[in-house]
Amino acid sequence: MDLDDPSLRKAATGKLAHAFKLAEVLRSDMDAWWATNPVSLTQELHADDKTIDLVMHTSPMPPVEDWYNRMSDVLQNFRNALNRLTNSIGYEFTKPAKPGDGNFPIHNAEIGWQNWLKQHPEFPTDIADRFRAFEPFVSGRPFLLALRDSNNLEKHDVGFAVSVMLTDFKMGGTFTVEGLWNDDHLGDKLNLIAGETLDIVSERQVLGTIEMPTRVLEIGPGTEDTESGFAFTPMMRFDAEDIPFFAAIDLIGREVTWAIAHITGLVADAVNPPTHFDL
Repeated sequence: MDLDDPSLRKAATGKLAHAFKLAEVLRSDMDAWWATNPVSLTQELHADDKTIDLVMHTSPMPPVEDWYNRMSDVLQNFRNALNRLTNSIGYEFTKPAKPGDGNFPIHNAEIGWQNWLKQHPEFPTDIADRFRAFEPFVSGRPFLLALRDSNNLEKHDVGFAVSVMLTDFKMGGTFTVEGLWNDDHLGDKLNLIAGETLDIVSERQVLGTIEMPTRVLEIGPGTEDTESGFAFTPMMRFDAEDIPFFAAIDLIGREVTWAIAHITGLVADAVNPPTHFDL
């Protein structure tokens, strides 16, 4: 049967487009927060005159709870796009009755696929094979598994965690230390102690602590070569792994788009991704 019918893709592509739009607006809002220059880095000297805290100040704080809900909406719309595709195609073989199950198959082992296939006797072998090609245990691509797992966490658990993490930062500034000269290899005498998490979690947090071998006489501003710099990355966290959110959206969204195109016959290859999609 020829499934290259735009009406079969309409429900799926509508949800897909909505997911990308939600992600685009979210990215814009995150960029707008960062454009306010909310983060600054300072050095604070302890009373012993030898210990320096490297401190991050953040104001305004990122609206993480709002971002989390919107990230979840993006992922749910990707999942809905796949489920609507399954339902639309299933209906072509069961109408006027509705398909019994409209879930798109996403499994990490053959047994999951076999159980799904038993629930879909309506699909001819060639159509079923198109679905199977996108099973993560067949394709070797984990992106749909990440989509499934994040959705399951939302439905059955407390949800995946979201963080705003400093992924690149450099603390600027100069130190004048008592009794040490430039050739005294100061770096060999320092003790750097890790501080709190690199996630932005409070308006003031210690990123690290430096213990100097002698008293600090002066803390100076950074030069052109030593000024502070930093960048942040919104992260999804589940299965004890931090996943950059927008990188995940790009990969998952492409996989969902590819699945829709392949299963409806627009793209023949399920192994080598096309350079562009025309849904």
